This record gives sequence, structure tokens and C-alpha cells, in this order.
Amino acid sequence: MCGRMNVSDDPNVQAFMDALGIPIYPTSNADLRPTDNTLLLVPSGGQVKAKEMSWGIKPNWSKQLLINAKSETIEEKNTFKNAFKAHRALVLCSGWYEWKSVDGQKKSAPKQKYLVEHSLKQLMLMAAVYYPANEKQDTDQFVTLTIEPNERLKQVHHRMPLIIHADEMDDWLLGDSEDAKPLIQTLKSEEFRFEAC
Repeated sequence: MCGRMNVSDDPNVQAFMDALGIPIYPTSNADLRPTDNTLLLVPSGGQVKAKEMSWGIKPNWSKQLLINAKSETIEEKNTFKNAFKAHRALVLCSGWYEWKSVDGQKKSAPKQKYLVEHSLKQLMLMAAVYYPANEKQDTDQFVTLTIEPNERLKQVHHRMPLIIHADEMDDWLLGDSEDAKPLIQTLKSEEFRFEAC
């Protein structure tokens, strides 16, 4: 789920960052992949700041890179619960990609790629948790959070990213985990559109 993103430095993104007083923008990347770097919004000293991070973590117990975490169980999993309490972040994105089999559930069936966007082509804030650089990792890393999809997006995947509205950004970033928990909910179908690409 959401293994690729579309990040665009269009005027909406720049205006949003300017309004925050952060005069830097994400690098335009229409096909952001795991291990790539992108700009996230993070809390810092009671304010919102921007920080570049690498997408994905590889805990000692995992054989593969983890790029997503289920928001419904975020407080239960040892890998994610401390990050949810202390290191919540938001990814600025224009959309994300999903692939759906053209011929039912056959693994060998060809897949159609879809771009999912805001219905009004607005900037979206994708919820994430991050892991600051330390002696074992030399860069800040993040994973995005997922949730059950709305009726529209069920047509392309069984999960969707957790999207946070701009007016809820402070609760997600600057509040505590109790402030953030009510924001873990699926947004309405009419807020999204998707098209084959």
C-alpha cells in the first residue's frame, strides 16, 4: 500500500510552506520510491519545521524494508509505538500510486497503475512517524501510516494512507499522542479521485 508517491513543488505546496514560514520546498519527484529522500514537517521546539528524511526503516528483526505501519495498531507494536508518542511527522505529497490486477486475483495478471489525488488537486499531508539518526543509522528515516480505505478507494486497494487535514496539523505534530489519536480516521470518498496512468 502506497509504495510510491507523487511529490510536486507546485504553487500550492510553495504557498503552504510560505504560510508556515518555511521557505524551502520538497524536491519535485513524480515517482518517489522507498529509500528516496523527501521533505517532512516535524515538531521542533513548539513549532513546525521541515526536515529531509529517507523513506523506510529496517529493524533488526525484519528481512525487508518497512515503509508503512497500520495506524489502527500503532500504539501496540514495539517498532512503532514510541515513534507515535514522540516523533510524529507529515509528508507533503500531491498523490500516491496504486496497482490493481487487470484480471482478478491472479498473481501473474498484468496490473494497472492508478494515481490517487485530492479531488480538487490540493496538497495532501500524509501521516508518518520518524526515527532520528543515531549511531546505527546515519540519516533520519520515516514510515507512513495506513488506514482502511473509503468506499471509492477500495476500488484500487485494501489500504490507504492516513491523511491529515491542514487545520489538524498542529494537533498531529505539536499535541501529544492523545491529541493525535482522534485524527486516525478514514476521510470521505468525495475528497479523493483516481485515474489510470
